[in-house]
Amino acid sequence: PFLCTCLDVATTNSMMMKAAASLLFIAATAVSSFQVTSPVLVRSSISTNGPTTTSPLYASSETTVSTAQEILDDFHSSNLPFRIVVIGNGAILETTSKLGPKSKTSVSPKTGDKLLTFASEDASFEFHVKVDQITKITFVTSERPLPDGETKTMRVSRFLNEKGEPMCSLILADSSDESAEWFDGMNERYGNEVNL
Repeated sequence: PFLCTCLDVATTNSMMMKAAASLLFIAATAVSSFQVTSPVLVRSSISTNGPTTTSPLYASSETTVSTAQEILDDFHSSNLPFRIVVIGNGAILETTSKLGPKSKTSVSPKTGDKLLTFASEDASFEFHVKVDQITKITFVTSERPLPDGETKTMRVSRFLNEKGEPMCSLILADSSDESAEWFDGMNERYGNEVNL
């Protein structure tokens, strides 16, 4: 009887831990108070497409990451604010934030999808990207006319899926010379268009 009780307790504890993990995931994804079925916010299958590279942001020099993840890590490391635009089925979410300070990769235990997450210190802001669904990234600089006759330089990075549909856009929200130099450096490093 004692052995059976111990096994039952171990089984119950295991089930409770799995349930707690599921509830934490549900709570984390419900923070926005609505669901958007965009590849940026919802999980899907892992793809091994696209070139990979070694990123200095990860503990092991053996760790390889996709070019898409490397580019997003560069956005995170810049510590610059971006206007983040996520387009979903029937909804568009826009906010201005830095990508971080927290950054982590994870794999869904439920689906096996790889996620790159950027979060504020208190996790009141989280931006989840399904890195393996990004098939193209573009860097565009354009002039936008303002009502007073002046112009504003827009520096936009668009992340597209395999259908050529936008997953999200990151618009540089800082107009300083240093920010412009950073964006121009990204453009020089990766080119105007990155096909993955």
